[in-house]
Amino acid sequence: MKKIKITSISMKTTPMDFLRNTETIINVLTNEGTDTSICVFPELCISGYGCEDAFFSSELRRKSIDSLEKILPFTTGRIVVVGLPLYYNSSLYNTSAVLFNGEILGLVPKLHLANTGIHYEKRWFREFQSEADTVSIFGQEVPLGNFLFQANGFSFSIEICEDSWVAHRKSAEASLYGAEIILSTGASHFAFGKQETRRRIFQESSRSQGNIFVYSNLNGNESGRVIFEGGCLITALGEIIQEGPRLHFTDYETTSAVLDLDLVKNHRSRFYRDFTEVSDSNLSKINFDFSPLEVSEPLKQKEKIADLPNTMQDFSDAVSLGLFDYLRKTGSKGFTLSLSGGADSSACAILTMIMKEKAKSELGNDVFQKLNINENDILITIYQSTRNSSEETRKFAKTLAEELRLPSHLEIEIDPVIDFITENISKLTSTNLNWKDHDLALQNIQARARSPIVWLLANFKNHLLLSTGNRSEASVGYTTMDGDSSGSLCPISGVSKTFILKWLHYIAEGNISYLPPLKILTELLEKKPTAELKPPEEAQEDEKDLMPYDLLQKIEFEYVYNSRSDEEIFDSLSSLYPGEEDLLKNNIQKFIQLFKRNQWKRERLPPGFHLDDYSLDSRAYFRFPILSK
Repeated sequence: MKKIKITSISMKTTPMDFLRNTETIINVLTNEGTDTSICVFPELCISGYGCEDAFFSSELRRKSIDSLEKILPFTTGRIVVVGLPLYYNSSLYNTSAVLFNGEILGLVPKLHLANTGIHYEKRWFREFQSEADTVSIFGQEVPLGNFLFQANGFSFSIEICEDSWVAHRKSAEASLYGAEIILSTGASHFAFGKQETRRRIFQESSRSQGNIFVYSNLNGNESGRVIFEGGCLITALGEIIQEGPRLHFTDYETTSAVLDLDLVKNHRSRFYRDFTEVSDSNLSKINFDFSPLEVSEPLKQKEKIADLPNTMQDFSDAVSLGLFDYLRKTGSKGFTLSLSGGADSSACAILTMIMKEKAKSELGNDVFQKLNINENDILITIYQSTRNSSEETRKFAKTLAEELRLPSHLEIEIDPVIDFITENISKLTSTNLNWKDHDLALQNIQARARSPIVWLLANFKNHLLLSTGNRSEASVGYTTMDGDSSGSLCPISGVSKTFILKWLHYIAEGNISYLPPLKILTELLEKKPTAELKPPEEAQEDEKDLMPYDLLQKIEFEYVYNSRSDEEIFDSLSSLYPGEEDLLKNNIQKFIQLFKRNQWKRERLPPGFHLDDYSLDSRAYFRFPILSK
């Protein structure tokens, strides 16, 4: 029996933080057991994945190579795979470097670039379609291309993220040439249900190709909007052997397995059939003298892989991790939030406290002290009332702050500010501002009057100001620009209002162990969502102003994600609303009109996290003209 121990690493990176990224890699190699034969790090782990147009900088490319040189001394007696950008023949390539015994065995460029959804890799990189060549690094000619690495008694090949997701995969070709191991380096972002897809891809690939797959991934909020998921996978012969932690707060996590290479060869000889001879391949071989290190550990047996958390738990884990990394990387001292007593701001407050407790649980009770943050000051909330605010929402905000054990919840009445502005504008323009003629302007000034107050509070505390808009509101522009849209970060902008309400019900049922009981949520959720910007006698409700949120979400999904026309949306949804065809048509037209009219608002919203299959973030996912018919 020939055993081999392989380790896959999920790690946090920061774009262009070469010192910390390299230190993390070296820490893993220093602390990893001496019996590990192969260590696989994620895609672009040296530079960071999200460098964007900084990839064009010669300094970035130089520092990537410098960092590679620092890593080489820690590769003695084992194979190490790391990712970095590489300049070659006037183009930039996303590459994985295969290191061994202080040398670079070869550089493998990405063949298929991700260029859909949040990914724009073709803006910076070129797909490698050339024959194998060499590139000069550290005064030596290093092989560059699509290789089969042949050691003593086993061989392996490299895939880089998107290479594993396309129909015609390079690993299938490598397997035809005898690769028993495929090392897949990833920078795969979090989205609801995506880890289950990864499981299926690598489990089925290892079955159909008759080999071992080792998948590594980035983890955490790397550059602001995208949260990477971790969740390393090791699969063999159609079985998931090991799965690593997902959405972890730690700098890195290792996932290891001891595997039987002879068993792979046995199965390949019995079940795997090469029916065609591949004659047009550009796959070259690199031979080197290495045998798997002696392993004292027993073989890693297949274990029952735990069910993935439900979407509600994943939302809590992803957003709390995103908030923590945002806080840590900006050097801010906490968050400030205008807590209105409504669902959205309540969700933001709860998520912040989940972040606080999860960070302490995973990183130690002194984590915030190490970051020079007073954990008792990590979230400050303020309720800014007007004469249109209800005692009900005041109570909701105050009680939620108490149940979350927030030391700092403030209250202020802002009618004097609003009156000062409206009275002076009335005098300057000789206009009697009134609700009959100036409804929208009088609503918006209330939201805008709150903004400078909460900004001042955030600024002098050195806090990040949380904006509280959701995706449903963004789609139809149901937000006041420079009012409730104000903020440094909007943690819930990636999900719909319907989702937020469902998640709050989930929280109210006590499903999050990090939180104390939040009894007020049951009462809060009984109240219809309202902006409370109109006089109380108007009985303002969001869904009266817009349409039912559930319908809005369905129309949004069809229009944005499925790219359907108004007629196609109607055909898709009409069976769900029998007898309401005219109302459905009107609401579809209303949505499309509001969506087109409000792209300018979406261009100016604070950054948020990508969490779902799609988002409305024009920087990260959905691009749409500001002016359209």
